[in-house]
Amino acid sequence: MSFSDAQIKKLSAKLSDKHVRTRIQDGKTLSYIEGWHVIAEANRIFGYDCWNRETVELRSVWEGRHETKVSCCYMAHVCITVTSGETCTIREGTGFGSGTGSRPADAHELAMKAAETDAMKRALATFGNQFGLALYDKKQVGVRHTKARKSQEWPVFDQDGVLLSMENTPVQFCSDIRRTMENINDYPALMAFWNENQKSVAELRRIHPKLETDDGRHYGELLINLYTRRLSVFAAEHKAGNGTLKPNQESHGSVIEVNHPEGASLLEKGSTTDDPNTLSKGPPRLRDKSHLKFVASQACLVCGRTPSQAHHLKHAQVRALGRKPGDQWTVPLCAIHHRKLHDHGNEAIWWPSNNIDPLKVAEGLWQLKP
Repeated sequence: MSFSDAQIKKLSAKLSDKHVRTRIQDGKTLSYIEGWHVIAEANRIFGYDCWNRETVELRSVWEGRHETKVSCCYMAHVCITVTSGETCTIREGTGFGSGTGSRPADAHELAMKAAETDAMKRALATFGNQFGLALYDKKQVGVRHTKARKSQEWPVFDQDGVLLSMENTPVQFCSDIRRTMENINDYPALMAFWNENQKSVAELRRIHPKLETDDGRHYGELLINLYTRRLSVFAAEHKAGNGTLKPNQESHGSVIEVNHPEGASLLEKGSTTDDPNTLSKGPPRLRDKSHLKFVASQACLVCGRTPSQAHHLKHAQVRALGRKPGDQWTVPLCAIHHRKLHDHGNEAIWWPSNNIDPLKVAEGLWQLKP
């Protein structure tokens, strides 16, 4: 006795498009269904006690490091056994998975699970459309479209708010933003351009959370990092050209050079020194409300949301009882990530985990302030 008529009907049916997900890999859009859905479908069609998954082989094929992170890749060979009456059907699949984490155990765990899930999906796909077989067809005739999907358009504006282009895909939108930022040659235009498009970048991360590169970095994150890098470049050129503030803290953390036009007028009350440009009794903590407002007007460094809050980098200066670091060491964070940072507590770990160098960004924003 083989599969029942009801089971054959379910296996032969088209895959509903509401279960189909997409991701970007090597510049191509790939369609897939998630591992949990594949398991749920196996339970629904075959029965909870009528199928079995066995991992025949699971081995690490690569391991390395990228900066402070550990990365690895696993290969898995999975055997699926389905029982229907007296008939036993066996299918096999091979899959690969990668993982990255702060600890080796985290990276290996992620890679192992990803490899097993990939192998399981490949094995179950041989049973039909419900397990993703329909997605191997470029035309996807085995996919049932439950509703007409509206293709969202992605506008790109110049620094004056004039429409430059209207893209139909998020990938092309990101490409236009990247190319435009790389071709802007002065920081006021760059900041104006980013202010016009930062809401769309934030929307991109919300609507397409899986729009990631092969190493797991979201396209929106790459755009934010490009923006901050360009700001740093302009800041370096600006500093070399007019010699404004150079927040250069020496290794022992007790002296900071200050070449700010307002000099000691911005120093916190209570700090005294014979030389207004050098404080030997502790690092100067500059106060500038207009700069805090300027920082808060920028997009969140992590997600690109607005409005932002001016966050003082605690590790930028030596701690002093009841005194925040100077306003020259502030960066923009939205309320969500501002709270996450404070909940985490350790900035020296939190910032690298988000691939951001906040000290460079803070220095760049100080140099570029109005």
